[in-house]
Amino acid sequence: MKKVGICNNKGGVGKTTITLCLAGALAEMDLNVLLVDMDQQGSLSSSFLPDIHNLPLVVTDVIRDDGVSIEDAVHRTQYANIKILPSNLSLAKLESELQSERDAHYYLADRLDEIGGQYDVVIIDSPPNLGLATWSVLTAVQDLIIPLEAQDYSVKGTGYVHGLINKVKKRANPRLEILGYLINRYDGRRRIEQDFKAMIQNHLGNRLFDQILKDAVVYVEAVTLGTPVTMLYPKSEHAEVFRQLGRRVMHG
Repeated sequence: MKKVGICNNKGGVGKTTITLCLAGALAEMDLNVLLVDMDQQGSLSSSFLPDIHNLPLVVTDVIRDDGVSIEDAVHRTQYANIKILPSNLSLAKLESELQSERDAHYYLADRLDEIGGQYDVVIIDSPPNLGLATWSVLTAVQDLIIPLEAQDYSVKGTGYVHGLINKVKKRANPRLEILGYLINRYDGRRRIEQDFKAMIQNHLGNRLFDQILKDAVVYVEAVTLGTPVTMLYPKSEHAEVFRQLGRRVMHG
């Protein structure tokens, strides 16, 4: 079972959109996909489920109590081979409860190990900070996709993420690797974005995905409707970009 995290400490760089649309591309490859929402805002969960604040079980319960079955907390979506382990604001309270527990960042990884044969891929959406939830994601996954925008502050923010990744590799998860950095919301008509794109390419080299996500309303539609772009606009260039990313995730 491959486990992939979508991670950046900055909000608004498209983590949830990428998680959703990548799931659609992988499902199109006849893979069974589990989405795990580790952001207390629950944006990914809200894309699929109507009322995330009144769910009987969410990821918080799975992490807090190993007597809770993961499958009892997993929800079906409208797509046969995409399921989701949702989140809501209870995750914020859990973070404060577990801060003093030395091994708390292992809890998610341990629980996911219990379902190894049931899914082909797990994709985890992380929060826009470097707290316990993000530590938990980095401890649980093998591969990371780091979204960023072609802007100065977005590029600088990757340094903080990279520092945390190195800490986690040393202390908790030596298998952790960056699969690639992904430029999102790119508007090639703007000279400043062209310049930052060139700077990013020079700085990151082959760690940067060839694929680039353009600034397009189709991605807003995808999250709003809970429909991956590969299903919403299957013949579009945006869908093809995610199919290419899906192949890269599975085959390198």
